[in-house]
Amino acid sequence: MAIKGLSKPIVGKYANSNGTVTYSEPTVASKAVEYSIAWTVGDNNPLYADNNIAENDKGTFQSGELTLQTADLPQELSLLILGTKQITDRVGTGGDSSVTVQVWDDSQNAPYLGFGIIELHQEDDVDSYRAVFLNKVFFNIPENAATTRGETIEWQTPSIIATIQRSDEVSSNKSHPWMEDAWFETESAAIEWLEFKCGKEQA
Repeated sequence: MAIKGLSKPIVGKYANSNGTVTYSEPTVASKAVEYSIAWTVGDNNPLYADNNIAENDKGTFQSGELTLQTADLPQELSLLILGTKQITDRVGTGGDSSVTVQVWDDSQNAPYLGFGIIELHQEDDVDSYRAVFLNKVFFNIPENAATTRGETIEWQTPSIIATIQRSDEVSSNKSHPWMEDAWFETESAAIEWLEFKCGKEQA
């Protein structure tokens, strides 16, 4: 099986009430170009006996890092995932013209979110869709970069990094999860599951 595509990054606002985790306002976060996840895991701690490993305190999840590259990072998305704010400012010194301005200041506070994305796989000429859900993330302030246009257009797409943490959820079948995934035959079914995970109410 090989990966041949990526689509539909989706986020939902995260809330915790004494270990009961809920999500709300599921939103498609632009269009996916590329993503990667890197994990930080504690070291294994083996006990040697009779010249072999007799027991092993296995390394466990500590944190993770999501790198997401999207087609664009519009102002509306920054407001949602980075906790910035909007104000109305005047254009120039005269007249009644105004513009909506995004402000990055000491009040900026990135919210906790659930995050989902869909990988497109193929095996034996059959497509399948892996929906990946990260239970609790927060996005870091992205870097700004751009290159001037030349004779041909060089497409430039922004990247943003999020920190992955354990969820606060504790239930009969989950204990502080940090990632879930599920496989689907269609993209629409994968989207439906991720939107549900991110807080979309069922009809």
